[in-house]
Amino acid sequence: MERFLIEHGSSLYSAFLLSSLAIVAIWEYLAARRPLHADMRTRWAGNLTLLLVNGGVMWLVYGGVGIAASITAAQYQWGLLHHIAMPAGVKVVVALLLLDLGHFGIHWGLHNVPLLWPIHRLHHTDQDFDFTTSARFHPLEAIVETGANLLVIVLVGAPLLSVTIYLLSYAITTVWVHGNVRMPEGWDHRLRWIVVTPDMHRTHHSQIERETNSNYGGFLSLWDRLLRTYVDEPAGGHEGMSIGLREFNDPRHIRLGWMLRNPFLEAAPQAKV
Repeated sequence: MERFLIEHGSSLYSAFLLSSLAIVAIWEYLAARRPLHADMRTRWAGNLTLLLVNGGVMWLVYGGVGIAASITAAQYQWGLLHHIAMPAGVKVVVALLLLDLGHFGIHWGLHNVPLLWPIHRLHHTDQDFDFTTSARFHPLEAIVETGANLLVIVLVGAPLLSVTIYLLSYAITTVWVHGNVRMPEGWDHRLRWIVVTPDMHRTHHSQIERETNSNYGGFLSLWDRLLRTYVDEPAGGHEGMSIGLREFNDPRHIRLGWMLRNPFLEAAPQAKV
């Protein structure tokens, strides 16, 4: 099993991610949550090019090296859970919770550590919100976030099964939470008692600063509720809210060249809202 996962982990991750992109794209076409305003061809060209640029880092490392990190940690008994006695099934569940908490912490750091925000803000300069937003990450962020996730895997001492479940579920949820998808009324609020939903995460992409700095969770909504970073709805409503960052509202910021330059640009000061 270990050898199979090491050899095919990247392929599995890629298959889950690409399938999720296709499914959510079709869902958006059939039942869009809100109209899109930015030039779609330019946005999609830039966002999906970043998917390819980052693919070597994200797919290879998440799919293959992440699994290898779990196996290495087990061999050398690195990490918290290798030093706590508990049934194997319980250890898998605890590890999944800690990996998700680690993701929350990394995302919080990308927003609140001044050195990290410039490499993450590209994700928030998208002027619309749809399945391609899930691919809009600067290559520098792909490297930093991937390294941080590997460190979390080792520090937790996560079992191989936990890491595999986490990686494959991440390939689904990272696309799902960015979906411009409409669900039957009430489903979103029922689901978000457990998991992050598209409406919950869309609030995180609001231009209002207190909403941008909220709803950091990747899979479980639990952490935002416990750590008091949860915002239920955007002040402007989902149809009326403005997406992105005010200081990067110029249409040129959806072009690939400007996207790659973004971490090195000076942002104009903006009044807090």
